[in-house]
Amino acid sequence: MKSLARYAATNALTRTMLGELLKPKDYEALARAESLEGAWLALRKTPYEQWLPEEAPTEVLAIERATAEATALRFRRSVRSLKGKPREVGNLLLSRWELDNLEFTLRLWHARDISLSKFVSPLTLVNRIPLYDILEAESIEGVALALKDTPYFGPVSSSIAAYKRRKAIFFVEMELERDYYKRLLEATAALSGTDAKRAAKIVGAEIDIVNIVMLTRLVDYYEFKPEDFGAYAIPGPSEISRRLSTGVLSEKDIEDARTKVLSQYLPEASSAQLRDSISLLERVVREMAVDVARSALMGYPFSITCVFAFYLLKRNELENLRTIFGGKAIGVDEEEIMKHLYGLG
Repeated sequence: MKSLARYAATNALTRTMLGELLKPKDYEALARAESLEGAWLALRKTPYEQWLPEEAPTEVLAIERATAEATALRFRRSVRSLKGKPREVGNLLLSRWELDNLEFTLRLWHARDISLSKFVSPLTLVNRIPLYDILEAESIEGVALALKDTPYFGPVSSSIAAYKRRKAIFFVEMELERDYYKRLLEATAALSGTDAKRAAKIVGAEIDIVNIVMLTRLVDYYEFKPEDFGAYAIPGPSEISRRLSTGVLSEKDIEDARTKVLSQYLPEASSAQLRDSISLLERVVREMAVDVARSALMGYPFSITCVFAFYLLKRNELENLRTIFGGKAIGVDEEEIMKHLYGLG
């Protein structure tokens, strides 16, 4: 009864918002549009209408900022009635959008390209991040100092040496990701009982996605050897992330993890090369994460689970929108765009 009373309002509100999620026919209309403006108009014919300006932005980064803000504000409604420890968890989930914005700002700072600062979102969700102070910082130490009153000071400070050695902001981002999910898992565990176990499963699904994406970037862009990845992977509760975050990885370890996950979905892919294996694993892990969220919503759970599941579905929706508008910006056709969307089944 305590759980029922604690989550009744949140469950009811979240259930209402599930009906606002984009459906396959909505994605098809977006992908079919002949231009960025056409896709924007198609999106405004969905429940996004009240969250987006009528006039279509002319630049894809402006569209990405607008859709990120819209998804964040729509998710924020699902956590507003939470109190106590559940509210702490809800705020951490909401701060995922804040972390995205911080990482984008760090990339601009690293590139010394303030011409794109207009695409940094000024929206404050949980913590006040001095984004423009970061852009004006003269060194990575100055960036860390600008973040001294936020939860992000620690991970940025601890990644300074790696940033200087590698000369890549990606290694700062990875430390921010590791810290974020550590805090989220700790806050989730503090809920205790069934609440914590169910929620941790959904957090684990997202950690799997982030780990696979990071592994792909490390292999493709930084020529990392698999045995080095364990030092950077995010420790998570799932078998995939536990395997990836071990101290030393070999190509066989990655192949074994891929085969175990993919065998029931894509058995014909067992002979794929390492990079193809990572790509295939990312696709299936994303689809599995959406399945985890949808399964968690079955039975009307009066727990924090409904918030976690809605969070994961909104994050997936945002990624799909980024794919669509990014594809439109470079002239990718409808069929190819649809191939790269997740969770439509």
